[in-house]
Amino acid sequence: MATMFSGVLFDFDGTLVDTTELVIKSFQHTLKPYLGRTVKPEEVYPYFGIPLRDGLLAFMPDRPELVNEMIEVYRRFSEEHFDDLVRLCPGVREGLEYLKAAGIKLGIVTSRVRDTTLYGLRLFNLKDFFPVVVTMEDVGSHKPDPEPVLRGVELLGLSPAAVAMIGDSPHDIMAARAAGVTSVAATWSKIPRELLLAARPHVVVDTMAEFVDFCIDGSRQKYVE
Repeated sequence: MATMFSGVLFDFDGTLVDTTELVIKSFQHTLKPYLGRTVKPEEVYPYFGIPLRDGLLAFMPDRPELVNEMIEVYRRFSEEHFDDLVRLCPGVREGLEYLKAAGIKLGIVTSRVRDTTLYGLRLFNLKDFFPVVVTMEDVGSHKPDPEPVLRGVELLGLSPAAVAMIGDSPHDIMAARAAGVTSVAATWSKIPRELLLAARPHVVVDTMAEFVDFCIDGSRQKYVE
């Protein structure tokens, strides 16, 4: 089947699986003893899609010596509550099945660590869809730097022009644009739409079905430029 793209790279959190509640509650649990208050979800959204260390440092810029301790607290809470708070995003399984059947190569590019990424893929029985998984440990620079996206493109064995990257955060969009792939904003997470549009995605989709149609024949897409 002829398709618009030969390969597709997915962000993990908020794009394939809905980890919003888990991430928010993990930040709140971790930071409250240090800040003396519960951070609001709106304060956390800007740090979706970047390494955890950088997100925590943004709240404690004057106390970098505490970050390793905070990471341990965060990861312990996150692991304990992962199964209860994480859900598969709507239409994901059906969309992946259709893309795979169309012969499109699939991969993941995430700022999450490898062990929890693979755990999430196994939990939702998605691992077989993704021969390529690029995680935080696999690269020296992270989104919005293009390195992880370019690594994903390389592992797919394709050129950037043949690949689309979909994500739900501005960092996904900026990394995709910088890597020379088609950047697609997924609007089904809790990240405000205006933040996504400010990152200038090439295309915006509101559902997984819209994204699949775009990858197959370019239909139903909302072009930003």
